[in-house]
Amino acid sequence: MKRSLAATFALFASTALHAAPGLSIYGGGYNWNSDFNGTLSSGGASIDVEEDLGMGKADQSVIWLGLEHPVPLIPNVRVRYFDLYESASNRLQRSFVFDDQVFVASNRVDSELELEMLEGTLYYTPIDTNLKLDVGVTIRHVDGFVRLSSVIADSRLNIDEVLPLAHGAARMEIPGTGAYVGGELNAIKYNGSSMSDYNVRVGWRSDFLLGVEVGYSQINLNLDDVSLLTTDLDMGGPYLALSLGF
Repeated sequence: MKRSLAATFALFASTALHAAPGLSIYGGGYNWNSDFNGTLSSGGASIDVEEDLGMGKADQSVIWLGLEHPVPLIPNVRVRYFDLYESASNRLQRSFVFDDQVFVASNRVDSELELEMLEGTLYYTPIDTNLKLDVGVTIRHVDGFVRLSSVIADSRLNIDEVLPLAHGAARMEIPGTGAYVGGELNAIKYNGSSMSDYNVRVGWRSDFLLGVEVGYSQINLNLDDVSLLTTDLDMGGPYLALSLGF
């Protein structure tokens, strides 16, 4: 499905490019195993996702498509999709309460966590030379769940939030090489909760539109009793992405 989506993006991008000269269309994607750590709770003590649940690595997929244009006052736009999933099975060393369910020490608990994030970013580029600076806003829909189950308890809590995040990005082109370095930050803090993500990257794009990018990405999700769930989770690590630019 991800391959089909990427192919569709490329087809639309190529069509749009021929239909409207002056547009800049870019996209890319990657899949990687991110480090995953932190705590979560619901009505009880904090649960360590590594020590208590046995989690540690999460499978993450990211794909994006953006459009830049020369029309004044109208922002550029990028759409990006994240999918992160982790599951584990671990024998508990201590008892705890989660969502009014008691998980007892020495019992085995199976756990799952999934986060899907679909976002749209509207941004302006006040500086667009070899140094490129973007500022704007990201509207992100976070959809996911946490589930814990044992022989005597079973609980699932859903996450469904729409968040506006401040957006900033910078990129420096190295003239005559096709190489660049850059970084990006999206962040919000509200009612005791916060969410942020950043990446730093080095990339290269060939004369044939294809490119490659190596970087480091980190996401923090800090929820304060949102839909009965409190979290302080960090997900991140190095990645290798393929990219297209028109």
